[in-house]
Amino acid sequence: MPYTQFEYLNITLDLHPRITDKIESMADNYIERQYEQYEARKAAWEKARKYGKKKTGITHPARTEQPGQTTTEPHHYKRVFVTGGANGIGKAIVEIFCKSGYRVAFCDKDEIAGKRTAEETGAIFHQVDISDKDMLEHCMQSIIEEWDDIDILINNAGISDFSPITETSIEDFDRILSINLRPVFITSRFMAIHRQSQTISNPYGRIINICSIRYLMSESGSEGYAASKGGIYSLTHALALSLAQFHITVNSIAPGWIQTHDYDRLRPEEHAQHPSRRVGKPEDIARMCRFLCEEGNDFINGENITIDGGMTKKMIYTE
Repeated sequence: MPYTQFEYLNITLDLHPRITDKIESMADNYIERQYEQYEARKAAWEKARKYGKKKTGITHPARTEQPGQTTTEPHHYKRVFVTGGANGIGKAIVEIFCKSGYRVAFCDKDEIAGKRTAEETGAIFHQVDISDKDMLEHCMQSIIEEWDDIDILINNAGISDFSPITETSIEDFDRILSINLRPVFITSRFMAIHRQSQTISNPYGRIINICSIRYLMSESGSEGYAASKGGIYSLTHALALSLAQFHITVNSIAPGWIQTHDYDRLRPEEHAQHPSRRVGKPEDIARMCRFLCEEGNDFINGENITIDGGMTKKMIYTE
């Protein structure tokens, strides 16, 4: 059987026809796979275009290393998105992941505080009203277009409006749920849809929802807030089962009293009432978030972790 000339990189080789057929077949298969991947990405982009109706303000701060910030940690390639990351617990979460070497983006409605946190941490800030579904989805889509995927989603944003039930309108109740509960489903669903569209699956994923001990215990006038946090508690274990196919674990954290400002002005008795003998700090919650995101902690799934200094275990009666 005569040999066939095969040219590659300006080099001409005399090869057996079976070999040239094999090379051509491999090339055809490679091109076909590349085309399929292109079509899948294109379909995902086209599907996501409907989310681009409303633009978000994005702040890309200068990448300057902050004091104590580590850029050589093995987590630097993990991509984190935090809702409500400009202040309080959310800001502490953004800070700890930036210092640990993760790539971090966050959204918040507060433009001034958001830009300040971005400058202080090196994270990317998106100005978003999370009660606006299109705006929130567009934010996530822009992050995915830049990073290709989101590895860690932390649903932190929320409000804590309390009022007597006789003075709370249906609209007030709905507004609390639209900010505290609904976005948890929107972001988780968006992450699942994106993962489903990928031809190569990401073997790692984390969703952490910030709940509250008020899912379990209440006081007068907290109906909207308690309902929203109870919803997060239940949504967490439902999502853990639904997102298992995408290698995403889902857990929630229920903070107790976390003082986000003027910590030094707290009275001694306010600390002493806690079995841990102190009021909580935002960093207490941030450290648990980072712990849940460690590679080896994927066996923690569908759980709600209470961080309250032991208060929900304390039996209290008036003597």
